[in-house]
Amino acid sequence: MDFFSSEPVACDWFLADPGACGTLGGGTTFRDVPTTSIFYDDIEWLAAEGITTGCNPPLNDLFCPTDFVTRGQMAAFLDRALGLRDGPNAFDDDDDSIFEANINALAAAGITTGCNPPANTAYCPDDFVTRAQMAAFLVRALGLPPGPERFVDDDGSIFEADIEALAAAGITLGCNPPANTMFCPGALITRQQMAAFLHRAAAYF
Repeated sequence: MDFFSSEPVACDWFLADPGACGTLGGGTTFRDVPTTSIFYDDIEWLAAEGITTGCNPPLNDLFCPTDFVTRGQMAAFLDRALGLRDGPNAFDDDDDSIFEANINALAAAGITTGCNPPANTAYCPDDFVTRAQMAAFLVRALGLPPGPERFVDDDGSIFEADIEALAAAGITLGCNPPANTMFCPGALITRQQMAAFLHRAAAYF
């Protein structure tokens, strides 16, 4: 019942009254985030803080929790969470992006330098964010101090120091519970996972 009453496609078919969609297990804010989700509290917090409004404008009653986070969306999340100042035009490839202002704010704050070093004239707003890149974004945004060696699968990664700093701050535990000896730096971040990372990071905002 929880699944069929909150899953956005199946709900209209399953319930006699489509207007009741989301009321039997659906999230308080978003129809596709049931209260049984382990990320429910994180996503509700994200919405309450104004860091997300949803993924299906203008209705915005969905969060799309399992969709991957793009670099443009990451800029918006961080800009809203930290209340960054506006910045000048920084990149050549985001003129048509709805996240251009967020991206410019991120660049002005030194949280991103771009995606095509050494020129760094592009931001690649539609590319998906890996866990390692997410670590770098958060460490730069929050100014987190270095941490000790924590995971066995990030040796040689250019993001190893960022990953260790994120772990030392308690923002990540790992990707293979309960052992949590790995970080999975190349894996892509979902929107619900990003909600959890930002919720944990809120202590450093």
